[in-house]
Amino acid sequence: MKKGKTPASVPSKIRERLYEKLRDPAYASAYVNDALLEGDEVVFKTAVGDVIRARGVVKIAKKAGINRSTVFKTLKPETRTSFTTFHSLLYACDINFSTQPMLKSKERRSGRRQKL
Repeated sequence: MKKGKTPASVPSKIRERLYEKLRDPAYASAYVNDALLEGDEVVFKTAVGDVIRARGVVKIAKKAGINRSTVFKTLKPETRTSFTTFHSLLYACDINFSTQPMLKSKERRSGRRQKL
């Protein structure tokens, strides 16, 4: 570790790099989608929270029409959050929910998608 760098500063540098990447809507969309595919609400909320923090909580809350304190409450693991709230927050981050069919086992292994 370089002189003057403390171990506590390392995670903040990693977070800064992540937040920089999350300002790109395509990267943020893939990040949230991967979290959603985990099937764990806490992982999903964490990803959405990362995107919101990267873009500025006040800015996103205002764009979504949601009170800033409500945004913070929404992202707590124990808080039950409506689909409408998530939709509003993600829309404010320039991310849309979308679905796609699951690949069959053989297609997953080969990386091929079903032909139309």
